[in-house]
Amino acid sequence: MQQARKLYKADRIVSPVYPSVSPSARPDPGRRVKKFKLFVVFTLCFFLSLVVVAQYSSLVILNYRLSSARAELVAIQEASRSLELEVAQLSSIGRIDQIAREELNMVDPEIDQLRVITVSRTDASRLGE
Repeated sequence: MQQARKLYKADRIVSPVYPSVSPSARPDPGRRVKKFKLFVVFTLCFFLSLVVVAQYSSLVILNYRLSSARAELVAIQEASRSLELEVAQLSSIGRIDQIAREELNMVDPEIDQLRVITVSRTDASRLGE
């Protein structure tokens, strides 16, 4: 029996880096399950961290869009105010009177060109006819 062991050890190559594993020793199946569970946990953590990063990224993008929309709103409000001011200036009675007199050569009506019309309450229903 001892001679058979000596022959077996002589035929076998033993690596100095990796310890020799006897053929009768098999890896523990529980260890393989633990490795798989650990791999699953790390994979889930990785994907969850990707989800968190994606959420923060979309939050940053939405904040950027919101700030540009606010800036655009302020610009539109300023333009609206300036246009309202221009409308008020262009529709003033003094300006209309000045254009009528200077550019259109209009004059005030004479006294005999004016007619005063009065309406009584009983005749009010006849106005629409």
